[in-house]
Amino acid sequence: MTSFWNLFKQMWSQKQRYIYLLFVVNIFTVIFMTVLRITMPSNFSVNSGLTGYWEDTYMWLTIYFDIAFCAVTCWQNEKINLSQSWHLVAADERKTYLANVSTSMVACALFFFLQQIINGILLLPGYGLNSFIQVYRDFQLWPAHYGLMRDVLLHWLFIIMIILLIYLFVSFANFASRMITDFLPFKSTLWIRLLVIAILVVVAVYSGLIIFSHLETLIDIKRMSPHANIIWQYDPMWLDTLILFIVNLIFDSIDLWFVHSFVEPKIANY
Repeated sequence: MTSFWNLFKQMWSQKQRYIYLLFVVNIFTVIFMTVLRITMPSNFSVNSGLTGYWEDTYMWLTIYFDIAFCAVTCWQNEKINLSQSWHLVAADERKTYLANVSTSMVACALFFFLQQIINGILLLPGYGLNSFIQVYRDFQLWPAHYGLMRDVLLHWLFIIMIILLIYLFVSFANFASRMITDFLPFKSTLWIRLLVIAILVVVAVYSGLIIFSHLETLIDIKRMSPHANIIWQYDPMWLDTLILFIVNLIFDSIDLWFVHSFVEPKIANY
């Protein structure tokens, strides 16, 4: 039986190429936008100077690329989840599934770290060497002189819960729709899958309202009042983090049950 660590290393060698591919695209996007800002400054309604432009832009650019990278890894995850070749490697399908999710989480962490290197370079003219700390402060992921380490850790945990929720939810939608259509007695199953997707989208939209409200708050809070802890007064993140943790635990349990009860028997009968 292949160990979890060996599965992790094999999947990591396959997924890391997408990290560097998206990172190169990110670099070229920054170069292109910089050249565009210099050559066509009148097309941008931003603060004066290139530094001011990037202070207003880099956070949204980071989030857009994070979403793109998350979509790529979701696609890669589901390829592995339904791959007979991968599932024949290990006797325990749940071990393969957990290694799959774990490698994607680590890949997201590395990609985000590489992004902050670029962001730190962009803010060097305005903040000097402190720019690499400033980018994490802007994302509320570094303790500022007015912040608490507890709050910073809670922000990190909240982001981890968001990413994990996306992966678990996509796997759940994939497993659930396929399981339902496999058990139907008739061939025309497209409308059933659409119905399942519609129900799951409602759940995803509700979770997305929590997620994107915080993303907007994280970006706008320092512009409204950089020294005020507004986010805790109006929207307690600890409560949303707890809710996300419970939801993730439920989805993870269901996904593991799907893998053990439906994916594993199919591979065994192959």
